[in-house]
Amino acid sequence: MRLSRVYLDSPLALSAVISLPKEIAHYLSNVLRLRADDELLVFNSEQGEFLARVTSVAKRAVDIELFEKIRGAHDAAKQNALSIHLILGLSRGDRMDFAVQKSTELGVTEITPIYTEYGEVRLKADRIEKKLQHWQKIAISACEQSGRLDVPAIHKPLSVPELSLCEHAHKWMLEPSGSDALPQSIAEKNCVLLVGPEGGFSADEIDWARSNDFQIVALGSRILRTETAPVAALAILQHKYGDM
Repeated sequence: MRLSRVYLDSPLALSAVISLPKEIAHYLSNVLRLRADDELLVFNSEQGEFLARVTSVAKRAVDIELFEKIRGAHDAAKQNALSIHLILGLSRGDRMDFAVQKSTELGVTEITPIYTEYGEVRLKADRIEKKLQHWQKIAISACEQSGRLDVPAIHKPLSVPELSLCEHAHKWMLEPSGSDALPQSIAEKNCVLLVGPEGGFSADEIDWARSNDFQIVALGSRILRTETAPVAALAILQHKYGDM
């Protein structure tokens, strides 16, 4: 039977006994119905992944003991042979949630939401932190499901001109009018992928991308939805240059 995986944002070490946070304890005891002596996996990117055993279950508390190390922190780097910064236009409804979830499964390293000229979503200041926490939970859940050790960083939304990018990186803007194609090989393992919202990019934003060394790339003759485009592009990037 497949073991449950749980991300813990706390130090992990062999023989450590840990009282799980209330939300995780509730999920394990009331949803998954784990009981004393049941096993699970716990992980983070700092110490790696451990096999743990439930030592006690109370009404609102679950204690576990870590008894075997499965993977070390260095394995997180092996998983992410390709460093990908996804810059994604903010979109409505659950489209952004879907994009964060699937991009995490496909190994994206960091995500920056952006406001664009044709984008319809504008977050008020008091909603930004809640949204970031919401997306971070989605990313953590995707890591737990997919076997990742590290959780991608999710940055505060920015406008396109506010972006500050690594100089030594391959940069691609997905745009149906693009004439470039992804290269057969790359020298750097740092990549930046820029994907627009439902309305696409404006001419000024495309000009900005060109002036900042982005290649304007089309994935084919079909126009993909904003939540589909990063999934398709990331799968191609991982297949061509990464770990798939």
